[in-house]
Amino acid sequence: MAQTTSEVWDSRWSSTRRTVEPSTVDNVFEAYKTLAMHRKKGMQMVDGGGKEIQVILESSAGTAETFDGYDPLSKSPVDPFESAFYKRRYYAVPIVLDDTTNWENSGEEQVFDLLSALGNNAMNSLLKAINEDILSAQSGKTILGYQDIIADAGTGTVGGINSSTSTFWQNQKYTTSKTFTTATVTNVFDGLVAWNTIMDSNRKQGGRNNACVTTYSIAAAYRTALASAGYGEVSTSNVTGINGPEFPSYMGAQVVADNDCSALHSYFLDTEAIKLRVMKQANFKKTPFVSLQGNGQLAQLAYMVAGVQLTTNNRRRSGVATAITGL
Repeated sequence: MAQTTSEVWDSRWSSTRRTVEPSTVDNVFEAYKTLAMHRKKGMQMVDGGGKEIQVILESSAGTAETFDGYDPLSKSPVDPFESAFYKRRYYAVPIVLDDTTNWENSGEEQVFDLLSALGNNAMNSLLKAINEDILSAQSGKTILGYQDIIADAGTGTVGGINSSTSTFWQNQKYTTSKTFTTATVTNVFDGLVAWNTIMDSNRKQGGRNNACVTTYSIAAAYRTALASAGYGEVSTSNVTGINGPEFPSYMGAQVVADNDCSALHSYFLDTEAIKLRVMKQANFKKTPFVSLQGNGQLAQLAYMVAGVQLTTNNRRRSGVATAITGL
C-alpha cells in the first residue's frame, strides 16, 4: 500500500532533526528603566518587617522671639512633627511545572532548562508589573505611583496626609503646553523652558533634581535639540545611563526614557525624597518549590515575590511638567 502524504512527511521529519535555538527569545519584556533607576541610583531601601512604614516629617517651624533684659519669653511647647504612613504591598508571579514535563526536560534531549526559563519569565513579569505601577496611580492593592506622589494637580492625599489642608505636602507642577523643538525668541527650546521652570520650582524648595523620567518621544526631542548650540547646560558625561547607552543628563538630572511614562509628561525627582521601600524577606526573590501532590497533581509550585511600596518624605522637592510634545 502506498504511503499517504502525511506518512511521507512524518518519515522525513523523523529522519532529519530541526535546528533549535538553545535558549528562549524575549518578545514580551523591555528594559524597565524607572524601576532599574530606583534599584541602582540609591532610590531603594531594604528594611525588615512591620505592616506599615512610618516616615516622620518636620511640617512647621518654631517661632523665634526677640528679647532684651528681663522681657518674658514664650513657654508654649511646639510640636513641629507629622507622620506619613505607607502600607506595604505585595506582588507574586507563580512558577508551575508538572513533574512529567520536568522529567522530559533533562539529559541530552534538553534543548534549554525549562524550569530556569520559567523562573526568568516570572522575574521579568514581576519587574514589568512594578515598573508600570511606579508610573501609574495607585489602584486597589498596588503601590503608590508617580501619579500619586508627583500628581498632575500637585495635590491629593499621600501617606494619609491631605495636601489640601497640609499645603507643605504639595508637589511642584508645570501645566503650560510646550512643543519641545520649537525655539522661542531667545533661542531656548520650549521643552527646555518647561524643564527649567519645574526644576527651578523644585530648587526653591531644596530639591536636587537628580533624575528626569519622561517618554521616549520627549527624550528623543531633547536629544535632537542637543544638535543645536547656544542654549541650556547639558552634560554627556553619563551617556552610559542606567541600562547601557542613554540620553545625556540635563543640569545634573539623569534623563531616563520609559515606555510606561504617561504621554506628554516629564517627572523631575529629588532622589533623596522618593524611595522604593523593599521588604527584606520578599526582596524580588523566589519562594521554595512545594509539591502539589496534596491537590492530586504531580507538579511543583513556587512564586517570585516582592514586598514593596513607593514612599516620599518630601513631596514639594519633586515636580512634573504635564504637557510637553516631543517628536
